[in-house]
Amino acid sequence: MRTLLRPAVHGAIGSYYRFRRQAGSWPGMRLVRTLRRGRLPSWPMEAVMRWRIGPGVGTRASGREVVMLVVSDLRIDPRVEREARALAASGYAVTVLCPDLGQGELAGYGLDWGSGIHFDILPWTAASFVNEPPGFMAHELYERALGYRPFAYHAHDLNTAFAGLAAARRTGAHLIADFHEWTSENVHWDRARAAYAPFEGEWKRQLQRLEARCLFEASAVVTVCDSIADALADELGHGKRPVVVRNIPATAADAERSYAPLKRQLGLSEDQFVLLWQGGTGPTRLIEPIIEALASAPRCVLVIRGPSLDQFGAGYRAIAERVGAGDRLILLPPVLSRDVVAAARGADAGIWTLPSLCRNFTFALPNKIFEYMASGLPVLVAAHPEARRLVESHNVGLSFDPYDPDSIAAAINRLIDEPGFAAALRQATGPALTALDPEREWDKLVMVYDELADRSAEQRG
Repeated sequence: MRTLLRPAVHGAIGSYYRFRRQAGSWPGMRLVRTLRRGRLPSWPMEAVMRWRIGPGVGTRASGREVVMLVVSDLRIDPRVEREARALAASGYAVTVLCPDLGQGELAGYGLDWGSGIHFDILPWTAASFVNEPPGFMAHELYERALGYRPFAYHAHDLNTAFAGLAAARRTGAHLIADFHEWTSENVHWDRARAAYAPFEGEWKRQLQRLEARCLFEASAVVTVCDSIADALADELGHGKRPVVVRNIPATAADAERSYAPLKRQLGLSEDQFVLLWQGGTGPTRLIEPIIEALASAPRCVLVIRGPSLDQFGAGYRAIAERVGAGDRLILLPPVLSRDVVAAARGADAGIWTLPSLCRNFTFALPNKIFEYMASGLPVLVAAHPEARRLVESHNVGLSFDPYDPDSIAAAINRLIDEPGFAAALRQATGPALTALDPEREWDKLVMVYDELADRSAEQRG
């Protein structure tokens, strides 16, 4: 008997001393101090995840409240807004928890996404965790999330998923992990190289472990395209595939204000060919070859409308001057995410590209492609698989080599030289959007929530 008991006794002793070692550092010391004071522990999220504390994900889910965890600029994040609006329209009460990345600007911005959607804005410092490996230790978001007892937490992107999973496990709410990006296959700013680089080594493995954990423990996982969903299922989920909700704009949404056609906004003649880039700017966007293409497309004016042009605009202007196109580059500030379709109307084409730095980029199917289509614009896209497949299968645009200005110029010049071809592409955008059925796309998310609600009701019964 003594021999049989020895492993159990030794295991218990080992566990005790491991706990004592962990108690010497946070969160262990914080837990011990809390217990000594005679209070129940608040359970930091690392403890919840390590020791599986709490009733478990989805075990006590009830009601219609959804708490979204976000670390992005809500003024220009259309996916968060569209999902919140879709859920609110179906009777869910949505609260968006988000750090103020504008360092005070967002709190005074007067965000209004309609009835049933509220905002809980945290100080901008609550987002500082994204700059340090592993990039998902969102302590302040987690603590604020525990102030709610929702039906579900909705974690936007992997950087909020750890906090969302811990909060869901602690409270018994459901968790929906919404992968806007394939994070482990994305890039980060490498300070040593002073450049963006793919995740590697232990950092990448930590991200992959969290992605796999979400696939198995979250109530549902959602992502943006089939290529990412298939790869996640095959490589990390052992066949468990996320639900795909593409970034198709709700074309029936009203803009915040009215916009004149783009050429009229800019005082350009109607016979001037205007190519529009509408979206993010900076070193990961690969806009530079598009500007260089103006040298071989002398009849084209390029309009870049997006954030951060105060940082990157001077560099873009310098490239345009170097290739002799300084008078054919126009830089404009961004518009609200719900206004991008209306603001783009009147251009002759829209353009999208990304560098081939990682699979997250090459698998991208961004909202701006659909927004160009909703504006009635032919679309020029980098020849990455998802984007190329979409524009070619629906006959709404052309693809190009994203690193080759001559390839980009050839696509631009074809639209200029073949007006009948350009008109056919433009006319195809309407039928293509009808086939894609934008309103139904966002209903897919509502269906995920409704199925979880039915399942929870059955469990309670």
